[in-house]
Amino acid sequence: MSSGGIMEQDGRRAKRRIHGIDRATRWAGILLCWAHAVAMALTAAEAMLRSATNWWAVTWAATAVLLITWALLRAAQKKFLRRAADYEDEQGDPSSPEEPTHYDRAA
Repeated sequence: MSSGGIMEQDGRRAKRRIHGIDRATRWAGILLCWAHAVAMALTAAEAMLRSATNWWAVTWAATAVLLITWALLRAAQKKFLRRAADYEDEQGDPSSPEEPTHYDRAA
């Protein structure tokens, strides 16, 4: 197998990882928004009804956990995107005027 084939496989694997982390980040963000909305609604309901239940504490805790999860996933997502961009920069665009083609380099 040529080194080009290995590079292509690495590129495909990286794209699959990026796609997976994108999906996980999106779902964590969605869950974070809903948990926050529920927490605010339950806090408001508890304040208006002056009930003794503390369900709002559970939803605020879930919001905090989801916020941390989303932040970690977002950081990983950005890391993978930076790596993918660096990989593309290393490959270069053969049609780019700044980058000579392989046969121009040999000459």
